[in-house]
Amino acid sequence: MVGPKSHHVYTLGTRTWRPVEAGAASGYEFVLDGHIVCNGNFHWSSYDSTGRRQIFCGFDFETECFSIFSPPPPPHGVVVCGELNVLRDCLCYSYRLDDEFVIWLMKEYQVEESWTVEYKLSATDWYTYILFYPIKVFKDGDILMLLGQMWLIYYSNKTRTTRQVSMFKDAAAEDYHTSAMIFTPSLFSLKSFGVGNVISF
Repeated sequence: MVGPKSHHVYTLGTRTWRPVEAGAASGYEFVLDGHIVCNGNFHWSSYDSTGRRQIFCGFDFETECFSIFSPPPPPHGVVVCGELNVLRDCLCYSYRLDDEFVIWLMKEYQVEESWTVEYKLSATDWYTYILFYPIKVFKDGDILMLLGQMWLIYYSNKTRTTRQVSMFKDAAAEDYHTSAMIFTPSLFSLKSFGVGNVISF
C-alpha cells in the first residue's frame, strides 16, 4: 500500500503489514488513481515537491525497494501531459501533441536511454486536449486505444484512420466512463492462504 508519507507491504499468509522505506522515492508524490505492472513490478506516475516535474516510480516486490526513472525527453521543451502504460511487454508513455498521438516505448526496462518513439498517429479527428493510451497492437499494425476514459478507438494501419468502437446502444452511452485492459487469466488461487487482516497495520 502506497500513501503520501508511508508505504506498507502485506505478505500473503502472514496476516501482517510491514512498513518499507521510500528510499529513492523519498520526496515524491504518487498519483494514486492507479498503477501498472511491468516486469513483475508495480509502477506509478509521481511528481516532485513542486508538482511540476513528472517522474516514474517502480516498486520491486522481491527486494522491496523503490526506484525512479524519467519519462522521455519533452519535444522541443514543450510540457506534455502523458499516460504511463504497458505495451508489448514494455513500459509505454503516450501523449497528444498538436495533431498527433505520440507513443514511446522503453525498449530496455528502466534504461532511460532506451525510450524510443514507436508510433505517431494522426489525431485530427479528436479533441485537441485529451489523454489517451494504447491497449493493444495487432499483428497487422492496427492499434486499439482508450481516449479520455470515454472512447475506445481503433486505428487502422492500412487506411491510417481512426474510428470509434461502439460498445453500448442506449442514449446515455456518451456519458459513460470507460476503462480497458488486457486480461490474462491465472490459475493461482488466493484461497489457499486463508483470510488475513488486510485493513489494520
